[in-house]
Amino acid sequence: MTTGLQGKVALVTGGSKGIGKAIAHHLAAEGVRLAICARDERILKQTADEIQVSTRADIIAVKANMTKLNDIHRFAETAMKQFNRIDILVNNAGGVHVGGIFQTTDDEWDYHIQLKLMGYIRMAREVVPSMKLGGGGRIINIVGMAAKEPGPLFMVPGVTNSALLNFTKTLSKELESDRILVNAVNPSTTETPLTGETMAAFARILQKSPEEVKAEIAASSPHGRLATPEDVAAVAVFLASDSAKFINGISLNVDAGRSLGLW
Repeated sequence: MTTGLQGKVALVTGGSKGIGKAIAHHLAAEGVRLAICARDERILKQTADEIQVSTRADIIAVKANMTKLNDIHRFAETAMKQFNRIDILVNNAGGVHVGGIFQTTDDEWDYHIQLKLMGYIRMAREVVPSMKLGGGGRIINIVGMAAKEPGPLFMVPGVTNSALLNFTKTLSKELESDRILVNAVNPSTTETPLTGETMAAFARILQKSPEEVKAEIAASSPHGRLATPEDVAAVAVFLASDSAKFINGISLNVDAGRSLGLW
């Protein structure tokens, strides 16, 4: 398959670890020029160096916190100064929270809404003008299965993720005449450092070991395992590629078919 991605410019938020790192690496392997951001500058630089060495990609790393509007603007502005255009945005930065209504404070609600929901919205707002000038683009929102399958201990991601699916669909309609395609990817539980924190939080609430929790989740998958970052990255690269140029406003589940829902 020819992806048509050679020479394109992509921004990946939360690009230092896990799913974001895998997406950045896969895009770089296709010849994409990259700007990645994350909060931990040391790990971010390590990731950028690793990707550059293995793919020879043109890549920059920008320390940025997606809860801070100034950081979001600086990340997009730095990428524009370096590459003079933005073709692809992968919104991926997120956090972890396990608990129901009485285990979640107002500050925790506000933090996660600012980080994931408003972070995605603000990043999209930053890149759309460049995409319009360039004649089109792709916005890919990494969301999550909690958007479609609510659970009492996953209340916060359920709320923010379902809002992001609405945002994905409405933005796709707003930008369709500009040839900017907006789609979402819904990973199931994925083998990442962030998932390790989630397992530990679940274990404390359920009074089990993290290993027991992980084994139960893996056993519930038709493939008997968690998703890998590479499973998710392959879908993101497809949505960014020429093969997906007639796909807009959808969300793709990366869950081995575990979900029983029709949408």
